[in-house]
Amino acid sequence: MDPTGLGVLVVGLVLCLAGGRSVDLALLASGFAVGWLLTEPYDASFGTAVLVGVAVAAGSWLLARVVFKVALLAIGGLAGAVVGAKIFGLLQPVDRSVLLVLLFVAATAVIGALVTRRFRRTAPAAVCALAGAALTLSGLARTFPAALDFLRQPLPGWQVAVTAVVWVVLAAAGWAVQRRPRRPVRARGA
Repeated sequence: MDPTGLGVLVVGLVLCLAGGRSVDLALLASGFAVGWLLTEPYDASFGTAVLVGVAVAAGSWLLARVVFKVALLAIGGLAGAVVGAKIFGLLQPVDRSVLLVLLFVAATAVIGALVTRRFRRTAPAAVCALAGAALTLSGLARTFPAALDFLRQPLPGWQVAVTAVVWVVLAAAGWAVQRRPRRPVRARGA
């Protein structure tokens, strides 16, 4: 077991299970996830991945706070970028082009932003669940590399298929948890 993946695993689970309920939480977790997942195809060290993740999280949170009117657009864009980074990793396991990954991630960020803006009630939970599930898989792979490394960088074939299925199932579970109605808080003694 490699403990360096535990933090990423926790951030991924928080984003997957609760990201659609808090704007700040979604911004920070999605920003971190974008930075982290962009470093994965290039086998960046743990320190580099954390540094890039924290920098992107801080920058995205600051940008969204300055332009708060478009916070939902920013959340959708960031979560869309995370989804794009994971899809790119699944579809392009070999011969990665930096330009191609940046174009692909930017395109999915725009799609995520537009979908979130159009479907305000349901889309934030869905894109945060997809993004959180993607980061959770990377955290699991880093924490348990001997058994689950294929979740981070799957080889073509069965590994891509299994990773995609696990990602979708985990995202569906996260979406279901976020869509559950909240129970009212009861006062003590009542």
